[in-house]
Amino acid sequence: MAQTGLQDLGWAKGWGVVRLVQEKLEFVAFFDSREDAEAAAAEAGIGCQACWLSYKDGLGFPHGEKDGDE
Repeated sequence: MAQTGLQDLGWAKGWGVVRLVQEKLEFVAFFDSREDAEAAAAEAGIGCQACWLSYKDGLGFPHGEKDGDE
């Protein structure tokens, strides 16, 4: 499940799906597990991928693999 913390007020972290749109990643959704995110990305089709990410609406996000599920 996506997590939030006081020190990161307004930020969410968790397994999510992003979509590549005109060479820019666009946030799609957070999911409870890596498996759920990967299934949703596969169902969404070309240009979508599952990844561990931090996200704040309107600011973009750094992304990358994380060891293990949350």
